[in-house]
Amino acid sequence: MKYALIQNHAGRFVPPSAASFQAAAATADWSHAQDFNLVMTNAPGPNAYPIAASTFVLMYKTPKDRARSASALKFFRWSLGRGQKQALALDYVPLPAPLVKRIDGYITQNIR
Repeated sequence: MKYALIQNHAGRFVPPSAASFQAAAATADWSHAQDFNLVMTNAPGPNAYPIAASTFVLMYKTPKDRARSASALKFFRWSLGRGQKQALALDYVPLPAPLVKRIDGYITQNIR
């Protein structure tokens, strides 16, 4: 696949890679992103690829089917924990540990 080196916020030209996507996630300002709604364009890190995105999961706070919701939540928690090790092999980018911790806290506080 063809790709371009694009100048990032720090003025560096970085290749698109798992490392540069992870750098974008690590330096993005998640603390001000309500419900993790954040587009990571031009993340401030020197190694961050300037065009990166995340995948969102939407779940009801009070689901109609608690058992199905609990199963889905169990999977998502597994993916944030032990599943991170498999991410690269599946062509996904592991999330930075501080972001995983922030997401886990959000789930604990908001999903029942």
